[in-house]
Amino acid sequence: MNQPLQSPSGGIVVVTTERGLPTAIKLDRHQLKTAPAHLAREILALCQLSAKRAQVTRRRELTARGFGSTALAPLKLTTEAELAVAEAEVFGGTEFEPHPSAGTR
Repeated sequence: MNQPLQSPSGGIVVVTTERGLPTAIKLDRHQLKTAPAHLAREILALCQLSAKRAQVTRRRELTARGFGSTALAPLKLTTEAELAVAEAEVFGGTEFEPHPSAGTR
């Protein structure tokens, strides 16, 4: 199961499947005062980022088991570089807990 992913403000926490389907969403009471469209965009961005993190983890696991790029290509799993871009888009210049692979990029 994926690790929870928290918004930069800390008011939203999501857990998703590897493909971004939310399995749990927790909202801080303050978030309920946010404009619905803004809240939806933030939840969607977190779900997408959570999925990308899970896919990078899956890619690493499969690579460690000896699967090559030819076998991985049809799975269309997110790459480390794509994850870095997605994390920067969601978190910008704020402090966040990077994906465990951040030190190995």
